Amino acid sequence: MTSGHDATGTPLAAPRVPSLDRIERVLRERGGNGENGIDARPAAVLVPFCMVDGEPSVLFIRRSQNLHNHPGQMAFPGGAADAEDADLAATAVRETVEELGVAESDIEVWGVLDPIRTISDFALSPFTGWLSRSRDLEFNEREVSEVITVPVAALLDGSCDRDETRTNGSGYETRPTYAYNGRVIWGSTGQIVSQLIECLRKA
Repeated sequence: MTSGHDATGTPLAAPRVPSLDRIERVLRERGGNGENGIDARPAAVLVPFCMVDGEPSVLFIRRSQNLHNHPGQMAFPGGAADAEDADLAATAVRETVEELGVAESDIEVWGVLDPIRTISDFALSPFTGWLSRSRDLEFNEREVSEVITVPVAALLDGSCDRDETRTNGSGYETRPTYAYNGRVIWGSTGQIVSQLIECLRKA
């Protein structure tokens, strides 16, 4: 089902798109270090905000088909924690630097969303933040096959929403799923986007 219309099929009015300052303020209120009680290997991703053609946007990657976990899926930059990482925010920053080819100085961490246990058995902490460089990225093609940005407006107006039911090994379940320009965002990333949209609606 595609949202953005009422029960009669009439398009709904476009929602107000918050300014970047308001987005940052709401997401900074979601403080924390990402530590959680999930009994699984710790990992972290960065949900990077950027400006594209004057619009607040969120950057996603498509994972390389060569990767063992979640090949070819839409995701956020990130990965498993290393012993050398000072904390999980440092994990998210390090992985973003490695995958996108940006500098640490291009990244500012804002806050953290609720942790998720992934089907690959990671305790995943999603950090939000600002990415000052989002164009002409020399991304790591061993890990990333594509980088796309999705306007905040598209996430808020319902045009990306999809209801999809998938098997989970023991039955079927419906999880948050989104689509933009032919790219489908589901699984753990879809759950993170669902949390993110809730926050954006408060901005």
